[in-house]
Formats: sequence, C-alpha cells, structure tokens
Amino acid sequence: MAEVISITKDGTTYALFFRKEISSGGAKFFTKDEDAFQVGVLERPAGYEVQPHQHPERPTEVRTVSEFLYIASGRVQVAVLDEQWTELGSAELSAGDFLLFLRGGHKLTMLEDTRMIEVKQGPFLGDSGAKIFQPKL
Repeated sequence: MAEVISITKDGTTYALFFRKEISSGGAKFFTKDEDAFQVGVLERPAGYEVQPHQHPERPTEVRTVSEFLYIASGRVQVAVLDEQWTELGSAELSAGDFLLFLRGGHKLTMLEDTRMIEVKQGPFLGDSGAKIFQPKL
C-alpha cells in the first residue's frame, strides 16, 4: 500500500493518510505551501542539531479547522466525507500511522481499543461551536 494516500475531490485535497513506514530522505513536507496546516517527516542522524530558533507572529485567518491524528495503538477505520456528506474514500489505519484532515467531514470507527493523539487549531469553542454533525436520516 502507498506510504501516503491523498483523498481528493475536483483537485482539492480533503485528507492525507500516512503509513508508519513513510520515508522522507531527510526532510519532506507532504502538504502544499498554501495549506492551513503543514505535515512533514524529518529523519536526522544522531548528533544532528536544529539551531535554536523562534517562529515570528503573523496574522492568520482560520477558515476551517484542520485535524492531525496519530494512531498510538489499536486500529481504526477512517472515512473522509465532502461537504454534502458523500464518502470520498476510506482506509484502515493502525499503530504508528497518522493522518491529516484539511476540509470536509470524517467518520472514525474503532476496530480495536485505540489510543490517538489529536492536534488542531484553537481556540476550542465546544462541540456546538466547533462541529457540524451529519443530520440523522
């Protein structure tokens, strides 16, 4: 299976799934420069140093919240949905895999007891202000 799976619609990326075996050959970012959230893989030898640095403040506008999930343990079936709740693609992820949701919706089904690490932009507005749930049919 591919190390990176891109879920797209009409040339727009909705999500990226990354397998734990992914290699960067040093440092590689897999998101586009214009994406609101950036994901890269860095592989450095022992003794390599990242020089002390800071990131300058800059005004940004968050139009949609991106989510990064790292599967620490377990297995999960992940479906990516467009804005009309149509499934665009899905994959089963397991320990060490990770993913990035950039837009649209998603559904997760735990296939085993699962531990995930989630990173997303803040501030958190509570479920009622931060999520739109699919209407019940």
